[in-house]
Amino acid sequence: MKNVIALGLSVILFMSSFIITGAETDDTEKVLTEKITEVFSDIGTTIPETTTKKIETTKAPESTTKESETTTKAKNPTKLPSGYYKGDVNKDGFITASDARTVLKFSAKQVKLTEQQCVISDINSNKTVNAQDARLTLRMAAKLDKIIPCPEAKNASTTKYLDKYGNNGVYKPSLSGFSTNITDESVYPVIKELENFCSRYRNSVTFYFTDVNEEYYIQYNSNRVFRTQCTVKAPFVKSMLVYMEENNISLDKVLYLKSSQRNRWPGHYLGSYSAGTAFTIRDILYYCIRNSDNVAYQMLFDYFGTDIFNKNAEKLGADLRLGSYIFGETSASDMTKFFLDIYRYDGKYSKEFRTHLANSNTSPLIRNGIPSSVQIMRKSGSGGSQTIGYHDCAIVMTETPYVLVIYTSVNKTNNYDKSPFYYIANYTYKIQNKLMEN
Repeated sequence: MKNVIALGLSVILFMSSFIITGAETDDTEKVLTEKITEVFSDIGTTIPETTTKKIETTKAPESTTKESETTTKAKNPTKLPSGYYKGDVNKDGFITASDARTVLKFSAKQVKLTEQQCVISDINSNKTVNAQDARLTLRMAAKLDKIIPCPEAKNASTTKYLDKYGNNGVYKPSLSGFSTNITDESVYPVIKELENFCSRYRNSVTFYFTDVNEEYYIQYNSNRVFRTQCTVKAPFVKSMLVYMEENNISLDKVLYLKSSQRNRWPGHYLGSYSAGTAFTIRDILYYCIRNSDNVAYQMLFDYFGTDIFNKNAEKLGADLRLGSYIFGETSASDMTKFFLDIYRYDGKYSKEFRTHLANSNTSPLIRNGIPSSVQIMRKSGSGGSQTIGYHDCAIVMTETPYVLVIYTSVNKTNNYDKSPFYYIANYTYKIQNKLMEN
């Protein structure tokens, strides 16, 4: 590896010496091609034929600048105006051999670049970054070519690192409804396994997976709409807690159980208490999230209403709205917005809320597919007959946390139906780990 990088550095210096010392010739073009090819040969690959042809046939424009002036300008690069420019990969305000060296190392897969750096490195705007771009960067460094503004770099990510650049690198699924924007080929085998697994279930299983920075995703039929079941309790509580903080409402505030609340949901824990029993919001919150108690949720729903939740949903750009029915309908992709919002919540009551989500007493589902050493915060939901639906939503606290929402119409009474949660959780965990390693 060190020898490859050393060779790359020497090639850049060799290339730049030819350009900087004077006007280009056909011999210079030949040497440039030979030396760039040498780098690729050393790492066991070759420059694409189209790239080699471009290098061999691209001619320098006739220059009226005297050789001495060219030499002086190249040795003393001019500071660029503010903004983004093709070739200024290192973002130091200059285009130099150092930038070309970085481009060449990226094309040889020796370094990663941010998405923004890739856009800046793509000198000829052909949606790829290769040795041709390194050569064109050197030409600009030597003032043989004009400087090219790159305003599109402003909106490109400065935190998403890539090991290749170009639309051809995106994984191409064969299963209808399955898609991703991941370009890291090292995880393609696991993505394929995940895709094959999903093909067994067709429309009965849907999911959405994304890192908390929303830079990459995998989804399968994630726009299919289901009853939310109890998964909605987590985002409802989050919006409620923010409202309580803003209005100085304590978790120790007391609410009184009503007959209508206990009678509507027989069999739930708080329903075993008599009407008029006093509970603090803190206690109700515990049972609502940890035990998914419908009576507890009904008490919160009746006291806080739907406006708080619905306004937050609108702010998030989510489609889900609550009305007289306490659950509502949504999709895996839509619910993902709420769980990203939960992850980003860092208010007065966030620690207590997170503790409840991390200690759910409901069926583990996604938890089963994640190593026990990894903390997850989750909320599941299920229903039968006309409200069929078996779902789980999780925030998985890996080095770079991610959100996984699985919405299904499978029957929870069959143990086989738990397998989608285990396998989808396990495959996406492996993919996330691999992406973090790279």
